[in-house]
Amino acid sequence: MAATIRRLALLTAVAGFVGVAAVPPYATPAAHASAGATAQFRAVGPIRLADTRESSCGCTRLDDHTIRVVVTGRSGVGTDIVAAALTVTATGAGLPGFVTAYPAGVARPATSTLNLPVGSATSNSTIIPIGDGGAVDVYASVDTELVVDVSGTFAPATSVAAGRFVSVAPARLVDTRSSQPNGLAAGGTITVPLPAGVDADARAVAVNVTSVGASAPGFLTGYAAGSAPPATSFLNPDGTGGATAASVILPVSAQGLTITSSSGGHVIVDLVGWFTGDAAAMSTDGLLVPVTPTRLLDTRTDKPRLWPAGAREIAAVPAGAGAVVTNVTAVDADAAGFVTAYPAGTALPSTSSVNAARSGAVTPNMAITTVSTRGLGYYANAGTDLVVDLTGYFTGTPVAATLPVPADIAPVPRVLMIGDSTLGGFVDVPAAQASFRGFTPVLDAKPCRRLFRPSCTSRFTMIAPNTAIDAINGSQGPFDAVVIKTGYNDSAGDFDAAVAQVMAASRAKGAHHVIWLTYAESTHPGSYNTSNAALKRLAGSPLYPDLVVADWRSYAAASSNWYASDRVHLQTTGVWATGDYLSRWIAHVSHLPCALPWAAGGAIDDPCPSPDAYAASVGSTPDLHSLYRF
Repeated sequence: MAATIRRLALLTAVAGFVGVAAVPPYATPAAHASAGATAQFRAVGPIRLADTRESSCGCTRLDDHTIRVVVTGRSGVGTDIVAAALTVTATGAGLPGFVTAYPAGVARPATSTLNLPVGSATSNSTIIPIGDGGAVDVYASVDTELVVDVSGTFAPATSVAAGRFVSVAPARLVDTRSSQPNGLAAGGTITVPLPAGVDADARAVAVNVTSVGASAPGFLTGYAAGSAPPATSFLNPDGTGGATAASVILPVSAQGLTITSSSGGHVIVDLVGWFTGDAAAMSTDGLLVPVTPTRLLDTRTDKPRLWPAGAREIAAVPAGAGAVVTNVTAVDADAAGFVTAYPAGTALPSTSSVNAARSGAVTPNMAITTVSTRGLGYYANAGTDLVVDLTGYFTGTPVAATLPVPADIAPVPRVLMIGDSTLGGFVDVPAAQASFRGFTPVLDAKPCRRLFRPSCTSRFTMIAPNTAIDAINGSQGPFDAVVIKTGYNDSAGDFDAAVAQVMAASRAKGAHHVIWLTYAESTHPGSYNTSNAALKRLAGSPLYPDLVVADWRSYAAASSNWYASDRVHLQTTGVWATGDYLSRWIAHVSHLPCALPWAAGGAIDDPCPSPDAYAASVGSTPDLHSLYRF
């Protein structure tokens, strides 16, 4: 049997681009599907159920994309269970994609459990109903290795003492950034005692664990304090040191919980709830009702997205739920940041549920969230789209919602535009600054400007201006984005060093994106070709995920009336075209609607597409005179 899920080419052409779905295609939120009987929790292991890297994977291959993993009757797991707490890990994906775990034998839902970066190992935990043959099915959209671990199961119960979920206000238990400033060494462990309020005979805890500062790719393992470390994992830092989080249910002992980090770094542990032991009172509260994965929210279609410091609420939660089990995915984040899930209409906790490591990241995490009388709330400190999939809920009484519905207001980006004489047309034709729409511009264009070496002397002004680096450093930030339209006077041999300095200076001003316009290659083809190639090589790389190439050279190539005879400097129409182009790019990277349609009387695109891709798809540039009437 092949060791990997064979590759499926999920290449979808959209507006001139070819991309791969990292989150399942947009799905209409559905009614809560296949809700079953109530069930109590039983701690297990953790133990490994399946690993496609092994010759005997512990699974059955159903097709090129799907494996079936039997859960019941293995390593002490009961045959009567109705759901399982699983961690799914994928590694070695050659393309971005997604993984979906669901009950065996049912139609695959339009939800996701895990989102795949290229190459790196990544994992996420979930609670999934058990299907045909005591199994779950795991689907991978692209070629990847799959690992499935179990840390708990749920068996039918109506009123019990043990195995009931007790939800708590999220509370920070450990943060080694303050308790152990040097962090854990590679392979280091930390034991977290049972916190106050958790019974000594508790079966397990539900925690959100964040790794920060791991200097090498690795994994985190959690287990009951005093027991032998299992051959399982629940979190995979990628070695960049960025914050990576996982919510997981882990068994505990009276001594608490032990966490091991193979790559070291700092560990943060937040408690979201715990499962009772035999000494607890009998009750019907805190029992799991498993649900076939169901989409509750997708802000890509149910707008708006979560804007910076904004929040959305979901009212449609199951009746009788005191807490819900969801998979929460931050999609195409504006910048490194976090999302917090909490009971709608209550105070925002000082913890996080999902941590996006970088701009554009797609980051999932399981969340067990208390329900309020108004449902669920989601807050983002940086803007992001959000997908929320329901996999079950715990019985109980919602908490009271007492606070007003929070705001979610689209920002007006503040943008620094650094240029030489190729951007200087806005100084010569100031009326064209009316094409700066939907953002607050700060324009700094000086003839003969260079990127970071001392600038030449302009033959028009007889002044050697400051460099782009000096201009950025001297501007009064913060800025949401920086536009670069200079570098025509620079040596291509310096270009990589110039990019490094521009990116560092822009980030220091708070910029989430640097939009760099390509150069007109016809004038100095050797130098400008080299610089354009370097831009395309560096943009979106792990080093510069926030560098965006705006291909002005190709966009403006067919519009000869935009240029002066040198094919570099702009005629009046070209100045207006540049302003319109920049406005569309800024709206695009900010996930905002376009300020104007492509042609007068047309529809406003929301979100605004890349003007490069849109122009290629429709075969034209905007009708500038009808839009601006200059």
